[in-house]
Amino acid sequence: MANELAHDLMCTLWDEVAETTSMKMSLSKDLEIYNMSGDSNDDRATNATDNANDAGGSDREYIPQEYRFETQDGIVSTDGDFQDIIDRMIPVNRGKAKRVLAFIDAKGLRDPQRRKKVMQGFARDIANTVDLTCYQTMIDQSTMAVVNSTAFDYQAPIDAEVLMLNYGLGAYDKNLFLSNKDYAKVAKDLGQNQYYGKEGLPNDALTKAQLPDLATFDTMRSDYLINLAAPTPAALSINGNQEHTVSTYDANDFYLDNRSMSLAVTNSTAATMPVGTKFTIEDVNFIHPETREDTGELLTFTVITTGTGTVTVQPAIVATGPYRNASAGAVTGKAVTVLNIADSNPSLFYTPESTVLIPGRLPVPADAENVTSIEATTEQGLPMRMTYRYDFHKERYEMKALIFFDVQVVYPNQLGMILSNQV
Repeated sequence: MANELAHDLMCTLWDEVAETTSMKMSLSKDLEIYNMSGDSNDDRATNATDNANDAGGSDREYIPQEYRFETQDGIVSTDGDFQDIIDRMIPVNRGKAKRVLAFIDAKGLRDPQRRKKVMQGFARDIANTVDLTCYQTMIDQSTMAVVNSTAFDYQAPIDAEVLMLNYGLGAYDKNLFLSNKDYAKVAKDLGQNQYYGKEGLPNDALTKAQLPDLATFDTMRSDYLINLAAPTPAALSINGNQEHTVSTYDANDFYLDNRSMSLAVTNSTAATMPVGTKFTIEDVNFIHPETREDTGELLTFTVITTGTGTVTVQPAIVATGPYRNASAGAVTGKAVTVLNIADSNPSLFYTPESTVLIPGRLPVPADAENVTSIEATTEQGLPMRMTYRYDFHKERYEMKALIFFDVQVVYPNQLGMILSNQV
């Protein structure tokens, strides 16, 4: 009976943690959920020697991208007009885990006030770490940028909307996530949160964060700040003519991620081009994906893996064929210009499809000795697991909270940021 009572109290505690975690999430709660096909995936490997059981490995499956073709003029055709069908596969990984371990003694478990404090602590820190992971990932991988030398104002969302139109995203829903510093610049005009209605103050973070629309964006503001640090200044330039060839497989017959490429840049280091650096390349403009016309505006890149002499960037430069996104390839000696030249707390603009939250489960074996597990699920479908065991020497329970998930920017070309005060 005592064991059943303790287990019931643990179950109640963990259900409350999941419920409170849902209430405290804002950005992560606004993202779409992508459910992998199962606990076992068709392809867990990232290369010929790596798999999900290795350090840094992850569950993996692939999402096919749409096909594109060149339209040709005239009635008469030749054998040379046939075009290859290229399967472009987007890898979706699941490999992030966050944990919290704590003790609670038998007396404390019976104390409602102490249980409440434990629940609030677990929920707060789990919600924060998921939200911050989403925010940081989206900052690092965004490939559109609105850059201003002045403070944030109403023109910035308008510029962001126009930029999305020029990227062919006019038909998509659009979201704007304001850093609270940018929000402060327009809060007076926005007035009191429109969601504070007759029912009183909302009690969940997502609703509290929602604001009246700016431009055509569904708008919300952050509860926290993440800094995008300015890189160390350097004279950066392209080292060798470079562009990407779209293909299904790489040299090892693994699916090739056509969204990114290695780029050789003179004077690039972890200090001069850290992860998240936004930059342009001289004479490389982006083209409208539907009209395939040169927009006359420079294509923005982001560094997703840093290095000395070579960095991995998104998007890949594709200058020819039906998948082209750039007016020209990168030519040796051309200038590389960093956009985030001052520390900033960026705001984000994006389509709902651009970024997904991926839930995962790590079940405890049924025959695990002296360990009991409890699972609960947040509103957006993130499983949270608690395992506990009783230490009869110290008359206390040892608890471990675990959440297994990932955040994936599936379409970096549908995600951008607003950088203010860049002087």
